[in-house]
Amino acid sequence: MNINKNKMTPKERIDCYFKGEEVDRLPTSIMIEETAAVYAGINVKDYYFDADKMLEVEKFKVRNLGLDNSEIGVTLRGIGEALGSKLIYPSDRASYVIDPVLKDYKMLDNMKVINPYKDGRFPIILKGLGKIKKELGSEACIGSTIPGPMTAATSVRGIDNLMRDFIKNKEGVHNLLDFVTECNLAFAKAVYEEYGIVCGIGDPVCSGNLISYKQFEKVVEPYLRKTIDGIYEITGQKTSLYICGKTKQMWSSIGNMNIAGFSIGNYEDMGELKEELGNKVFIGGNVDPVSIIRNGTVQDVDKAVKSCIQKASDNPKGYIVGVGCYIPSESPIENIKTIIKATKKYSSGIRIGESI
Repeated sequence: MNINKNKMTPKERIDCYFKGEEVDRLPTSIMIEETAAVYAGINVKDYYFDADKMLEVEKFKVRNLGLDNSEIGVTLRGIGEALGSKLIYPSDRASYVIDPVLKDYKMLDNMKVINPYKDGRFPIILKGLGKIKKELGSEACIGSTIPGPMTAATSVRGIDNLMRDFIKNKEGVHNLLDFVTECNLAFAKAVYEEYGIVCGIGDPVCSGNLISYKQFEKVVEPYLRKTIDGIYEITGQKTSLYICGKTKQMWSSIGNMNIAGFSIGNYEDMGELKEELGNKVFIGGNVDPVSIIRNGTVQDVDKAVKSCIQKASDNPKGYIVGVGCYIPSESPIENIKTIIKATKKYSSGIRIGESI
């Protein structure tokens, strides 16, 4: 394969980087699905229910914004949505749950694990993934994501109810986490069997901002591990994990999970993460999506990206430039483009494990 080291496709970049070869810049992974629809001039509600519009948004991300990752995920609300939770679908931002389906844990006895080919928006998502794999598969990194067990559970039960249940109905919480894990794995299996895609996992609700480390260790971690190990059993490949908020207490546990990479929000320090997990997994995330990407200037974005690269580019297992959470739809498009420009500016000609 003849590769121009000065202008690589996203797929070439990520493949060469993890082979230890020189690349034009560090890879990036930007969480921007619904926001990208707004920039592409597509109604977000239409995007959710139309595979052709999903394709248009992904083409815009890769070919107009210059992003490396093209993905259509379940969203953080998707499991609850497929099981019957009621959502609102604004035209210009992400959907949100207004009426969780699980009113009583006895209802779990009559709930069936989701069928990715029939339930909720899953058939549309699968169709959309097929379209982007065909259109963009030769140039971009095609992916999909599932919500981790804790995040999926909130879309079924509701965040306030679930937090109370941690105290008043621990057995119910365990049963729910196990059930949504099976739902997640059903989707992950379909995605891999159809397109060879290994789903990533995002579980922001299990951060230390909402639950204690003891609750994470005793209640949530077993099902997070079950999800991670289940994906490996399905695909033979390691998944990646993203958790925003406070995660430092979890790092030793996460370092022993069967994952390839771990991304953090802006609450923690990227340099400290590198010292803790750098010999085990690639790392990413950390640029503040609100104060920097939404509210900051291009100079602020440039400075933040540079700081992360300085701290983490020499990570032995690799570093992927990323934002600490989903980018809000009000963010200036130039700030998003600056993430890529700054990454090129500060990491041109780099190899995995090299400092700038």
